[in-house]
Amino acid sequence: AGGHALAFHSYDHATDGPAAANQLARCRRVDYRIKGYRPPRSVITPELSDEGLAWHNVEWLASSTRSLGADRPGLRSGVVRIPVLLDDWELYSRGTAYADWQARTLDTLAAHPLAVFSLHDCYGPFWLPGYERLLDRVLALGPARTLDEVAADAALAAAEWP
Repeated sequence: AGGHALAFHSYDHATDGPAAANQLARCRRVDYRIKGYRPPRSVITPELSDEGLAWHNVEWLASSTRSLGADRPGLRSGVVRIPVLLDDWELYSRGTAYADWQARTLDTLAAHPLAVFSLHDCYGPFWLPGYERLLDRVLALGPARTLDEVAADAALAAAEWP
């Protein structure tokens, strides 16, 4: 009701080894109602196959455009794949200056009719001081939508009518 959607971003950030094979099952033990999943570092593990996502009742998968091989949402095997154009990783990993990151983020968002970006709470110290201004500038570009809404629209767009 507040314009937010929840999704899992793994159980513990494992992308290899035995723990990586059970991320969806472990997430589902926490809550079965959550519709979406975003893999850590956009690593598509074997568990995130069409069958694995369907088995765990995942309605949408958000990951980088690189990992999905797509630049717009699409339905495949009952799961909507939603490409994430950018996030806040480079603020942490590369030490990118916030002003540079914000300018590039806003330019990227403005250049796409649908642009998904994400922020990690653990990197909050890098972007939180400028968050209100960033959010105001993002909303000035157009309406914000949840990934649940984006997924529903993509699923409907792919529906075939008799």
